[in-house]
Amino acid sequence: MAEKRDRPVRVVVHMGFHKTGTTSAQQFLRANGKHLWPVMALGLRQQLEPVLFASRAFSTWRDPFSLEKLRRRFGAYLGGLDLGRKRDLLLSSEELAGHMPGRDELSDYSAVPEIADVLEQGLKARFGDPEVVFFFTLRRGESWLESAHWEHVKSSRMVLDYPEFAAKYPDAGALEPVVEATRARLESKVETAWLEEIGGLHFGPATPLLDLMRLDPARRARLALPRHMNRRQHEGGVMETLLGLNRSDLGEEALKEAKDRVLGRS
Repeated sequence: MAEKRDRPVRVVVHMGFHKTGTTSAQQFLRANGKHLWPVMALGLRQQLEPVLFASRAFSTWRDPFSLEKLRRRFGAYLGGLDLGRKRDLLLSSEELAGHMPGRDELSDYSAVPEIADVLEQGLKARFGDPEVVFFFTLRRGESWLESAHWEHVKSSRMVLDYPEFAAKYPDAGALEPVVEATRARLESKVETAWLEEIGGLHFGPATPLLDLMRLDPARRARLALPRHMNRRQHEGGVMETLLGLNRSDLGEEALKEAKDRVLGRS
């Protein structure tokens, strides 16, 4: 049941894409949670994990069971929220878009329109007549593909070098067509911003989110500035070293320890 409110709930759903400044934006939101809480609830990875498990599953399997699981888990998450009479809702997780292409043979983001449709339906069922905006951060194709490949090499057992990866997943970085398909499917507004244009803004990639949430200047003045996350470390042959480790016969635990040493995480 929707709460009695002075105005409709405003909801911004930042559901993608991977490697477009999302980690930086979410780290910033988390760090400033105490200043944002009075005016908005934040749904980030920690709060959304059961929902994200279902979105990732659906992106892989594209089956009715996973889609229904997504519907139920998102409904349960929304049902547990208490926004009161004036707070709004900001959701931000690139995994709402499912797995990043290149994982488990997933070739693109074509599951996004169906996932977004389920999220939109859930928001309407929970809040009656909310003001909903779906927001996507974008990145130019070649730059996105290079960053996605690096992420796979770093965090999984990816054995393809970049030319092989680009040849196998030529449509993985085609983000704009996915946005257009999502826009055609939804009744809600769909907005975008390019990482290349927002990365240098005052609050970095989080700036458009604050704008869409209509955060007032007085509250913005209290926010701590962001720090950059997930910078690539290609220098000194790191990519080649990690690919060599991925192609080795090391067990998973030994592989992780070796990667941590190369990346300076141990």
